[in-house]
Amino acid sequence: MIFDALTIQGKLELKNRIVLAPLYLAWDGRSAEFKAFYVRRAQGGVGLVIAPQSTPGGLDDWADPSLAFGAAFRPLVDGCHRAGAKIALQVYPGGGDVDAQSAEELASLPGRYARAAEGIRAAGFDAIDIHGAHHSPFMGLLSPFQNHRTNRYGGVAENRWRVQVETVRAVRAAAGEDFPILYRFCATDFVPGGVDLDLTAPFAQALEEAGVDCMDVSAGTPDSPEGSSHPGGKMPYGCFADLAAGIRAVVGTRVIAVGKIGTRDVAESILEQGQADLVALGRPLIADPDWPLKLYKGRDEEIVPCLWENAGCLRDSIGQGKPIRCIQNDRVGFEHQAAGQA
Repeated sequence: MIFDALTIQGKLELKNRIVLAPLYLAWDGRSAEFKAFYVRRAQGGVGLVIAPQSTPGGLDDWADPSLAFGAAFRPLVDGCHRAGAKIALQVYPGGGDVDAQSAEELASLPGRYARAAEGIRAAGFDAIDIHGAHHSPFMGLLSPFQNHRTNRYGGVAENRWRVQVETVRAVRAAAGEDFPILYRFCATDFVPGGVDLDLTAPFAQALEEAGVDCMDVSAGTPDSPEGSSHPGGKMPYGCFADLAAGIRAVVGTRVIAVGKIGTRDVAESILEQGQADLVALGRPLIADPDWPLKLYKGRDEEIVPCLWENAGCLRDSIGQGKPIRCIQNDRVGFEHQAAGQA
């Protein structure tokens, strides 16, 4: 089932159900290193690449009227397409304390995202992924622990997801009805009284009504216990799948599950049980870019497995510009291996 083709709301055809999760590395999204890393994983057989923009100006870089900014991503897009993968660009709205942001700043986000969506489509990407998870202010607005506002962006749940819904509507209007919108959010923060499915299930329904085509369901916020967003060796495989299932039960869109999905059995079980429509992998595809191809060829025993030790492969480990490193294969620059090794 993992290698069955899939269409996202009739707009985006994927050759299989395997997604490369967005990985925030130490490289600018327009750089040769970034392109090499993501294209290498496309060559390894994933159906969909979700790449973070990772440029200094973030969302506002798309204000460049010359189209030169978007054109710089074309080698990345073309490389993924040649490898048979589709590619979405994830755009981060910028960080900061949501209580400290002015109403004017928040009100500007839909228009800024709309402008970005137009540029992303013109640059050749197949979809946009709105980063509303983890440290995103979109997640902060949703969280009762982080949002203490008393204006139209605070208080009741509908106010706390107002700007997110308005952003999706603006993106839909700008990019067109046929351009897929993915939205990544955290279904829970693992803290009593915080973010949970009682909040995020109706939130997902509001996103769907606004125009989201695919829910990318993660977990963990700055309020969560340490390591919640990157489950380690002691956590069970597929540990966030039940969260994806809780969202899938209330929406008609496609749903992506993430969270320690490192083997064929785990991935197939999530799909067969109907917990999600797609499975996203991050660290396992750092350890072995050919994970999909090896599974497809029945060579599971040859996969270089992730050890889930979170050493050298996470953003906070490489934030000083160091190259990504996987302790399992212990090869700096592993992502630059030539394709065709499967």
